[in-house]
Amino acid sequence: MFSMVRTRTPAPASDALAATAERELVRRCLAQDTTAWRVLYDRHFGPVLRLVRALGITDPEADDLCQEIFLIIYRHLDGFRGEARLGTWIHRLATREAFRHARRGRMRRALVALLAREQPPPVPRDWSENQAARRQYLGQLLDRLPPERRLALVLFEVDGRSVEEIAEVCGCAVNTVWTRIHRARQQLERIAQEGQA
Repeated sequence: MFSMVRTRTPAPASDALAATAERELVRRCLAQDTTAWRVLYDRHFGPVLRLVRALGITDPEADDLCQEIFLIIYRHLDGFRGEARLGTWIHRLATREAFRHARRGRMRRALVALLAREQPPPVPRDWSENQAARRQYLGQLLDRLPPERRLALVLFEVDGRSVEEIAEVCGCAVNTVWTRIHRARQQLERIAQEGQA
């Protein structure tokens, strides 16, 4: 029988080297080394963009939000104490900012939905053949979730991250992550059933 639990073998020497390299990169960035800033940006832009998209922020807004996040990183990098990996620190900061953005967008959509009496998205007719239609339908369903639940579900189900990693990114307890995933699944099921009725 195969175990479904993912394990990682720690590599203390490589972790120490990576931590030293990160501290040096941060030191150079704080010394206004433009090459170091470019390295930091290039290394972390992709993961930040994936996080932003996981929260349902679409391409036109996603790039702008990522730029805002990197401006915040620029302004607050001196607050990085090295207690966590630089990527984790950036991910937490990006998560907070993306949640704020998603909440504002969700509030706008909720107001529009109230005025328009929005119905759940209908299941696409060509469900079995059309992968783009399935993706669009799933995106519409995910748009109806609160940002915290959506992020936990996408990081767990799509990115395949462990619950411990998600808890670290979201700055919450492991049990909270499990609760968010469970409630997101229940909410998606309810929304999907409403769309089929």
